[in-house]
Amino acid sequence: MGTTFGLLHIDAAGAGLCLLASLAFYAVTVQPVLERHSVLARQRREFEALTQQAAELNVGQAAAQDRLRAVQSERAASTLTLDSAAHINKRVAGLAAFFSDCELEVDDVQTGQVYEGLRCDVVPITIVGRGPYKQHAKFLHGFCSTFGDMSVVKMELIGNPAQASGSEKFRFELLWYAASDKQILAVSPGTARNEVMGVH
Repeated sequence: MGTTFGLLHIDAAGAGLCLLASLAFYAVTVQPVLERHSVLARQRREFEALTQQAAELNVGQAAAQDRLRAVQSERAASTLTLDSAAHINKRVAGLAAFFSDCELEVDDVQTGQVYEGLRCDVVPITIVGRGPYKQHAKFLHGFCSTFGDMSVVKMELIGNPAQASGSEKFRFELLWYAASDKQILAVSPGTARNEVMGVH
């Protein structure tokens, strides 16, 4: 019995030592390798993500450059000449005539403060009136081609399109891009100064 117990004790101690050796080997050799593989896998995923982002940025940059070149080409080919904001009455009269051609009745026209920009001045113009809904589509269709230096910022239509009463109310908020007084003076000091002061 004593001999058997001693052998079992030795076997248990040996098994314990083997287990400790295995744990030590895992901690010293296997675990660092696994951790390094994990780090490398994470770094590889991050690198692939960065590469994808770089590719997308390159595509976006190329598209932006193409768009910029297209806009510059259009601008170079454009013959549009901005008018002075001093001619606001002439512009309002032109707008009123265009609304009339579209069979839209103008009830009120309001002009806002002129905002000075780097390349041009911006003049807000609000027009309120009445007319059939179908004529609003005609107005929008021909507005940009008729007034290339203006844009529609906001449009409000009040009424029931199902009722052909012809009295539907509208409100258009427009922006007129006018020539900057500084640019006009740089081109023709004497003439531009007279135009700004209203002398013709």
